[in-house]
Amino acid sequence: MDLRQRNIPEHLSHTLDEVKAVEHEAIEFVKTFTWSQIEEWQRDNEYIIRGYRRAQNSWKGCFHSVFGYLHNETVNIHSHLWAAIFFLFLLLINSALVMSRYPTATLIDSVMCSVFLASAVFCLMSSSIYHMSGCHSEHVSRRCNALDYVGIVVLIVGSFFPAVYYAFYCDPHLERFYISVVSLSGLGAAYIVLNPEYQKSSHRGARTKVFIALGLSAIVPITHALLSHGLYTLRTEMGFDYVVLSGGLYILGALLYANRVPERFSPGTFDYFFASHQIFHAMVVLAALVHYVSVLAEIEYRHGQQAGLCPV
Repeated sequence: MDLRQRNIPEHLSHTLDEVKAVEHEAIEFVKTFTWSQIEEWQRDNEYIIRGYRRAQNSWKGCFHSVFGYLHNETVNIHSHLWAAIFFLFLLLINSALVMSRYPTATLIDSVMCSVFLASAVFCLMSSSIYHMSGCHSEHVSRRCNALDYVGIVVLIVGSFFPAVYYAFYCDPHLERFYISVVSLSGLGAAYIVLNPEYQKSSHRGARTKVFIALGLSAIVPITHALLSHGLYTLRTEMGFDYVVLSGGLYILGALLYANRVPERFSPGTFDYFFASHQIFHAMVVLAALVHYVSVLAEIEYRHGQQAGLCPV
């Protein structure tokens, strides 16, 4: 005990201890902070004013925030958590309920469809984990943020696999070529977005451009398939409309997220619901579902109508 503490009367010392205890309990009671109260590493979107979780420095605190109270990441966590569980269900029933309907379907058909579903599960679960961990610590948050970026790349690349496989079903060489190109492009995109410099919030626009560019690389194989099969076949028999709609939803969601619309026009209004990141999450889930419909349409065309045969 130092001299200052020795000069404090005993009853006042007890009072100070009680005040500190009350302050600690008050902090525990207040689950969410405002933008001005959170630590620098927690700051990402200045248009979201309230609902920030205090730094927990523990996984227990992060898990408690999932169901324990409302905050500005609640929607982001649950929108992708339950979507991941749903896509996991689709993955588990894929072979039994989808592929079993087509006698000509082979293991590779099941694998291609499963790659997409597994990539959706990985992306959505990675996203949910990242948003849950945002109140842990700077180190953990950055690691999980990197996992989130990888998940986005995995979903984009995984979406290509069944699309390219069925578009070039009768030309294995082109099929392998485009899948290889897309996979290498995905590795390149992952390398860029995992660069610590690009993980800064100031590079949100640059990251978005990388993701959009990776998605738009589908234009090359789509154009090739269009020239090979014709627009009518792509639209009516291979789910082309669903592919375009899926891509449009991804891009729209990404642009809203990158430009922080709508919260930039009314800071504080969308702190808990309907913020750009939440809209982006909804768009990702819808786009993945629409893409799955396109995959089912492609399977139906190749193994339902064509019976797995290729023109001689």
